[in-house]
Parts: sequence; C-alpha cells; structure tokens
Amino acid sequence: MERKLNIKKVIIAVLILILVIVSIVVFAISRKTDTVENNINTQNEENSTTDIFTDVENTISIEIPKKYKLEQVHNNEYLIKLSSEENVDIYISTIDKVEGRNLFAIARADKLAYLESYNSYSNASELKELEVNGNKAYMYSFHYLDENLNKAFYIQVILLEIGEKIYIFDIDFPLEDLVLYTNLATETLSLFKQL
Repeated sequence: MERKLNIKKVIIAVLILILVIVSIVVFAISRKTDTVENNINTQNEENSTTDIFTDVENTISIEIPKKYKLEQVHNNEYLIKLSSEENVDIYISTIDKVEGRNLFAIARADKLAYLESYNSYSNASELKELEVNGNKAYMYSFHYLDENLNKAFYIQVILLEIGEKIYIFDIDFPLEDLVLYTNLATETLSLFKQL
C-alpha cells in the first residue's frame, strides 16, 4: 500500500514538473513572439514616418523618410540643404526659366559646367528625361572623389521644371552606400511640393 502511495506521489510530482516546464516554454515562446512583433512594428514606424523640410520662405517642402537621418542646415546658397552624419547630402536650389531655352539645353549646360568643377570624376551618365508629378525633369549622375575625405561619392542631379521655375536637386552620398540610398532621389522627388 505504501508503495502505491509513493508511486502516486512520484507521478503527481512528475506531472507538476512537466506542467511547470511546459508553462515556462509557452511563456518564453510568447515573449519571443512579442519581441519580434515589437521589433517589426518599430521598424515599420521608422520606415513609414517622415520628416518634412521647408525653405525659409515656405515656398517649397520635401518629405523624406526618417530612416535617412537628415537634418536641415540653413544657408543663403540653397533653398533647402539637408545633411546626415553618414555623409548624405541633399541640396535644393532654383533658377528662373530662361526664355528661348528648353529644359534639355539647360540641363546639358548644367551638367557640363558641373563636371568641369571637379578635378576627377567618372561614370558620367547621359541626360535622362523624367516625369515628376506631371512635370518634366532631366537627371544625370556621376562618381567623384572627395579629396578631403579620400572617399568616392555618387551624385545625382535633377533639374525639375515647374511653371516659371527650375528646381535643381543635388543628391550625393558615399559610393559604397549606393544600395542603401538607391531610392533616395525617387523618394525626394515624389514628395516635393511647391507651397
């Protein structure tokens, strides 16, 4: 009889131990799932939230994802100047439309003058025609060596014609980060607005 009681006690103890272990495993899996979901939600928030930048006179604005970590620097040379610690820069300036000269001719002249200002550049692209929110634009790109940083950079220049204004976007970043910033120009242009 005592032996039956001992076996019952052992079985009860084993069942309790199994329940405790199962409870711990279920709790751990639940915590892991919550952590993964929280990480996904945090990443989605970072990728989906944006910063809005405007020029000093509130004539234009751009909306850029926070993931690029850009900060605005005010100066007299550009309408908007954005920079990051990762050496990503966006400069926006404007010129008045020149009567009798089409946007292609202006973009070609801009490209030639810009390339002449660099001691060394490579992989200069041809002018590519774009449509940005129903407006005509031309884009070109090239690589250059920043002698101060001793680092190769990739630059995209877009000339966007809206009404009587031509907006010039200079977007540059380290060439080694081309994959990271490949959509930066598209994202910048798609949410550019005249106010």
